[in-house]
Amino acid sequence: MGSAVTIAEKKHFLRWFLANYQLQSREAEMLMRYMMTRENVLRRVHFVENFRQLSRVIVIATKCVPVAPFRYYRRNKPVSTDVEQAFLDLYQHPDEEIYVGLFFKDRGTSEAYGAVLEEIPTREMEPALREMISLQAELAIEKAVHDYQRSQLMQQVNNALDVGNYELFLEASQRLIDFDASASPSL
Repeated sequence: MGSAVTIAEKKHFLRWFLANYQLQSREAEMLMRYMMTRENVLRRVHFVENFRQLSRVIVIATKCVPVAPFRYYRRNKPVSTDVEQAFLDLYQHPDEEIYVGLFFKDRGTSEAYGAVLEEIPTREMEPALREMISLQAELAIEKAVHDYQRSQLMQQVNNALDVGNYELFLEASQRLIDFDASASPSL
């Protein structure tokens, strides 16, 4: 998947797509042709596979797949099947990013589609989702550090046993016991 698809590549893909597939909705085809002819809009169009949590999404299906013909998602608004509403939104807000999900036969193996697919930018994720991911990362780091420190203390206990040094064994064991007692219950 690419991350910086040019306007020319998007235009070329849309021409190819419309020449090779018949959409379930004639209005959706007209919307795609509109996007293809407007560089200022096409600059903001991003073809994506996973469009959950994105602010503005158009989902279009061809006749060769059993998927709803057209869906328009706008953050904090009900899902719409009205192509005209999506067109008006594109027309009124040409500087906002728009994510397009296409459903068609062989989309998973299509080189043309793969060439225009883009990664979802993390800045578009919901703030709550970003926060959750951040917390999970912090917990994973804390657990890794804890596990490493505990393994080092266990190694000291084992080394004391290996050399047969009872006093060193007691000191190392006490450090391990203290470490375990002070560790967070979640770790």
